[in-house]
Amino acid sequence: MEKYNRPARMVLYRGILKSCNYSCSYCPFSKHPVSQAELAHDQKQWESFVRIYEEKAWMSGIRALMLVPYGEALIHAWYWEGLARISALPWTDAVGAQTNLSFPAARSLEAFQKAGGVLKKLRLWATFHPQMTGVSEFAQNCRTCLKYGVSICAGAVGVPENTGLLRQLRRQLPQQVYVWINKMDGLGRAYTEEEKKAFLDIDPYFYRELSGHPADVQACRDRLFVQADGTLRLCCLSTARDAGAGAYVSSGRHAESQPLCRRRQCSCYLAYGGMQNLINDALFGPYPLFRIPRRPKAVFLDIEGTLCRTGADGIPEDIRAGLKVLVHKEKTRLFFATTLPYEDAARRCKSIWHLSAGGVFAGGAHILIKGILEQHHVLDGDCVPYVRPLEQQYRFRLITYQKEGNVYKLTLLRARKHPWDSRTARELMEHIPEQARTKIRYIIEKNCLQMLAAGADKESGVRMICSRMHLQPQEVFAAGDSGEDAGMLAWCGQGLAPDAP
Repeated sequence: MEKYNRPARMVLYRGILKSCNYSCSYCPFSKHPVSQAELAHDQKQWESFVRIYEEKAWMSGIRALMLVPYGEALIHAWYWEGLARISALPWTDAVGAQTNLSFPAARSLEAFQKAGGVLKKLRLWATFHPQMTGVSEFAQNCRTCLKYGVSICAGAVGVPENTGLLRQLRRQLPQQVYVWINKMDGLGRAYTEEEKKAFLDIDPYFYRELSGHPADVQACRDRLFVQADGTLRLCCLSTARDAGAGAYVSSGRHAESQPLCRRRQCSCYLAYGGMQNLINDALFGPYPLFRIPRRPKAVFLDIEGTLCRTGADGIPEDIRAGLKVLVHKEKTRLFFATTLPYEDAARRCKSIWHLSAGGVFAGGAHILIKGILEQHHVLDGDCVPYVRPLEQQYRFRLITYQKEGNVYKLTLLRARKHPWDSRTARELMEHIPEQARTKIRYIIEKNCLQMLAAGADKESGVRMICSRMHLQPQEVFAAGDSGEDAGMLAWCGQGLAPDAP
């Protein structure tokens, strides 16, 4: 297994609590008789974990915590107190919990706040249980949480007989609240097309519950599942490996002891939703396991290595489906940000090209907002006569990209077995007079040496589009995997993808 130096950003905690104040017929935890001794032990372990987190989490770059109990944790005061303490830490971005939302919302949130909790950092994943509560009561509790400034998502298991109730829930909640549907594992048959359509009308991402998600341990570097006794897992489904939770949060080098995963498929959202990939981050933000949609007004996506990896045109089906929901349901504008010229980008992304509103092409030399703006950064014409005579010496074929006779990009294409290197590229550039050379920047992409105007790059292109569309950086999501994407990602408040140099 490849080892990573980059620490996880999110921890999921599960204590020994296996009791609930609900008595749903299908749930084993509602039938577990809990003793005071058991509750006291659970409280002691949780408080120990909170102390370790307060003292050591920052060293590993951990920025978020989520409770994923077997039972109902938020009916117990000690969980609220612990969440409050962790939320108050300056390096904590978010805390949250899965809950049935049966606690007295106003009183509990005020207690959280009185204990020093930061309400804007609180995330609640609320599950509706039709056997125990009504739609109106549950929806009112959700609205109370929103009133206090808490981020919340709500949903239920996709029981076909409950479709009408789930439609009511969707109608009674504000549109800003994402209503999710989990696949019913005990259905004993496949959903009918009519049932799938009904649930997709409620939850546009329900298709993800029906799709297979191949397990990939390399995609799980940014989260870890911690049990009360210190056992670590990558997620709630993965193979356990004994290690102390304290050792994990106290070391910036947890990779050596990170648990393995031998699963072939990720079958629940706590598993596949936490995988580090483009669509999770685009749809649900930097901590997608909270299941709170990001809803960006625009996305800027690199193509090679980011969008295009597998599939007929290189774009995985899950990404295609997610982008369709973003564009059609969330009204997000899709832009590409690529070193490819426009025509090559269109061929590479043919299955989603109709979703696009334009983009930054040719490394920033070509800016396009369909029907609104098109601009090219033209290369200094003096450089072409100096580059063309070098074709034989440096074994390349010169390709020029022009708009109305003006060159905006040069590609010096070599055979695949003779990729460019930095030394050779610098040597070639010395053949261009300094006056022209200072107006050029170049990009090495394997066997292609790309030459552009010095001021043309992805960041400046993204800035221009956002300025024209009146978009702020916090309203935009970007994804990329190379140094060419660094400026764009930094401007949007995101870091480089993990594979980037």
